[in-house]
Amino acid sequence: MLKAQIDELIQLLQKYELSIAALYETFAAILPSSRNTWMAYGKEERLHAKWINELHGQMNNEKVSFEQTRFTTQSTITAIDYIESQIDKVKKSKTDLKQALMIAIDIEKSLLESAFFRVFKLSGPKAEKIQSLLVEATKAHIEGLIEWQANIKKA
Repeated sequence: MLKAQIDELIQLLQKYELSIAALYETFAAILPSSRNTWMAYGKEERLHAKWINELHGQMNNEKVSFEQTRFTTQSTITAIDYIESQIDKVKKSKTDLKQALMIAIDIEKSLLESAFFRVFKLSGPKAEKIQSLLVEATKAHIEGLIEWQANIKKA
């Protein structure tokens, strides 16, 4: 993969995280009773995008290299388009908390979200730490959303 293609893909991965943040912020706007929680999730997604940017910066300094994966620019664009379509649907429909949680869990569990951390081949401790933080944060999101969903089902 050429450097320009790698740069484009990494920018798309950042946009993917920012799209998830926008979705969570949309949930916050339409579900005022859970606004603070959704805003917190959105803030964390924005932090993930920042971490990806840090990894990209370290890649440019040759502390991190790009691992050949099944990721393509088109598959990443498709994933972003899906999230953006969900935002449009949520804005137009009467999405409730249960539906919002199902959408969020689906996205967090998606192949792209769980696998894109392997895009970077890490060689430095800072880069490895950032990657570890991304993986753990995603796991925490999934667990938190599933627990939230379970509590709603009990109510």
